[in-house]
Amino acid sequence: MASPIDLTGDSGVVKTILVESPNGEIPAEGHQVEIHYVGKLESGVVFDSSYDRDSTFKFVIGGMVLVKGCEIAIGSMRVGEKAMIVIQPSYGYGETGSGKHIPPNAVLHFEVELINTRPQPRNKSDMSTDEKIQASVDCKESGNSKFLRGEYWAAVTMYKEGVNYLSERDEWAEEPRKTSDLIKLQCHLNLSNCYIKLEKYDFAEDNATEALRIDANNVKGLYRRALARFNLKSYSDALQDLAKLIKSNPKNADAVKLYHLAKVKHSENSQIQKKHYGSVFKGLSLYEDKKGLRQLKDMPHVYLDVTIGEKMYKLVIALFEDTVPKTAKNFKQLCDESAEFNYKGNKFHRLIKGFMIQGGDITKGDGTGGMSIYGESFEDEAFTDTHSERGLLSMANCGPNTNSSQFFITFVPTPHLDGRHVVFGKVVEGLDVLSKFEHVETGEQDRPNVDITIVGCGSM
Repeated sequence: MASPIDLTGDSGVVKTILVESPNGEIPAEGHQVEIHYVGKLESGVVFDSSYDRDSTFKFVIGGMVLVKGCEIAIGSMRVGEKAMIVIQPSYGYGETGSGKHIPPNAVLHFEVELINTRPQPRNKSDMSTDEKIQASVDCKESGNSKFLRGEYWAAVTMYKEGVNYLSERDEWAEEPRKTSDLIKLQCHLNLSNCYIKLEKYDFAEDNATEALRIDANNVKGLYRRALARFNLKSYSDALQDLAKLIKSNPKNADAVKLYHLAKVKHSENSQIQKKHYGSVFKGLSLYEDKKGLRQLKDMPHVYLDVTIGEKMYKLVIALFEDTVPKTAKNFKQLCDESAEFNYKGNKFHRLIKGFMIQGGDITKGDGTGGMSIYGESFEDEAFTDTHSERGLLSMANCGPNTNSSQFFITFVPTPHLDGRHVVFGKVVEGLDVLSKFEHVETGEQDRPNVDITIVGCGSM
């Protein structure tokens, strides 16, 4: 570990470099920087962490968004550098502290990674079509430079920014749309490559898929999606991509090699599953043990048409009418666009990757309101179903017996919510859309930076 560096001359801010990055760029005044961090008290208690939100934090150097000591320390770092920063109270929250988590005169310990630094981007709404295209090209080229230096997270930021400049193109003429399609294709391919380097294979798969929406036969897109799927153990899907690629490019050595590996793994996996389920179900009666199992196909189904920016996706939901009929009826009626109160036009107001997405506030839209078909709120009906898997719908509330129109969809099992929130349905079509939700960046109070809106709903 490197020796501590006194950045202020009075030991008020001391930095110890954990990971060096001698060739990384140093932030300039007015630059927008992007960091990951963990903040702790001297006792070791964590009071804040960007890693817990699975989202980096962005701010402008000199904007005094953070305490003085953080700005001083981050201004001394290089992109790719990780450092431990110790901040005395006079450079932190001083004699007053901050809220209930940071007491007066607290010494702060931050572990910080500087992901990226760049001139503050212009507001997209102030730019012409040509300026947006040029800004996207500039982002792509900046991403390429960062990728070549091994700054993969910084490259991700630039490629994503490049794609963002090219959203909302409904009014664009045909020629700039064609030009922007090519840039988007390159950005998504490069994002997929970055995520493969970072071993974030679900994101790699999603970006390769976005590239293939533009060019269905793109060799890099097919190979990178297959490689991501291979690492996600989706061997059958990987084989489909590779078969398509090899059919048009039979001499692609990398694709042929991966195809043979995927075939072996697919075969091994099939044998393991066969043995596992044969053991699990051995001795069970097909007819007797079927009794009592929920038949989702017999449950009422509703749909939500949801846009993320300008792209629309569909979720089909089975409602658990067998265990919570009153709660299921509430949601089903709120999905009726002809009803006085319904979900059409409602935005999801809270998103936490690795946890859930929440919406349904049909009165205020910010998570502080809501209205049920039974009045302002209604009681908890039953806690029969548990938060046991991805894609479950559960009632949001502000305490016992305060159900209204707000609901959330789980991204992972959340057993700590059992007995506190009523599970009433399950996504049966469109589970892949949940990954799209998780990729949306969030800001203050976990609000999505891109609108996620219910633009249509109804019964199936």
